[in-house]
Amino acid sequence: MNLAQKILTLDAEAEAELQNVSLSTLKRRQEADAHADRMREEQQQFFEDQKRKETAELTKKLEEDRQKAIAALRQKMKAFDKEVEINKLAEYLLSMAKERACR
Repeated sequence: MNLAQKILTLDAEAEAELQNVSLSTLKRRQEADAHADRMREEQQQFFEDQKRKETAELTKKLEEDRQKAIAALRQKMKAFDKEVEINKLAEYLLSMAKERACR
């Protein structure tokens, strides 16, 4: 083999190796991009799950607070009704006492 053929052979081998490296680099870049996409999707899913969980917890707490407020309001309404009944009874007794006193 003469020198020119050796140079051409080495040049062809170098070109083939550069192409292999280029393809390998492209493949690794694509794998890295795919991995980054999966990581972004996982992170997005995590945040969405966390948001749903926190929303559910907040909704539950608000419902509990609402039920407590309704129970407190009902107690106040009962107390008010009793107070009104006592006031009516007192007015009735006073009116009866006045009638008896006036007779």
